[in-house]
Amino acid sequence: MSNLSGKSCLEKLACLIPGYGGYLEKERRHDVDKLHREHLAQELEKLKNPLTSLVRELSETGRLVEIKPIERANGKVDKVANRIRYASYGYSGFFDTVKIQDSDLDRLYQFDLGLTEDIDTIKAKASSLAENTTADSLKNATSTLESALDDLDARFSERNKAIENIL
Repeated sequence: MSNLSGKSCLEKLACLIPGYGGYLEKERRHDVDKLHREHLAQELEKLKNPLTSLVRELSETGRLVEIKPIERANGKVDKVANRIRYASYGYSGFFDTVKIQDSDLDRLYQFDLGLTEDIDTIKAKASSLAENTTADSLKNATSTLESALDDLDARFSERNKAIENIL
């Protein structure tokens, strides 16, 4: 019992009841994954205000033809953010009490870091849209933004496959 000194009641309980510690680890993994996905989705949704402002500005200045690609990009922001936020727990085995190898967790963390970096890149691309003064440059910049959103969506699919491969 001396190895339990200094631990909270919950930690002591986890040590004393067989399987309970694994249950807590499973719940923590689930909670952290959900928090991370929610954070990613919120970061993406921050793009909507600048894109909507740009659409409004283009509309007010009569540049209506240039609005459609930006609205399409805005729709992709919604799609990818919702896909990340509401990802299926079809890979629920990841949250089981099975011991996950450190190397597998490192791979997953690399994906998560990559997703965060991808969103930072997307935010930079979205912020620079308003700097494009000609119709062609705005169209090209919007196309680049859409491609980056498609890449993020594909990377999120890779993350799901990586989780399935861990199991």
